[in-house]
Amino acid sequence: MPNEEIEGRLVAQREALAFLIAHVARMEERYDEHASRLLRVLEAHSLFQDHQEDPGAVPSGGAFAVEAAAKSEFRRILSDAQEQIPSARPGG
Repeated sequence: MPNEEIEGRLVAQREALAFLIAHVARMEERYDEHASRLLRVLEAHSLFQDHQEDPGAVPSGGAFAVEAAAKSEFRRILSDAQEQIPSARPGG
């Protein structure tokens, strides 16, 4: 499969996920004025946690790079979803 096709599919999946997250968050807000539980949970999940006992420890190998890329993509999807929800925007 050509790289362009892979990239196109990934972009479509990101957009679909962002749409679904935004839709569920809007439905949540409709029934609870203090909603955005979904957005808060996803935001917390997007933070990198290495669970190292020694905060100075440096992770080795490619696992850190994969985890960092996954968290970065997760934050991008969450950001795309938040852009679709007026109340989730700063000052919204």
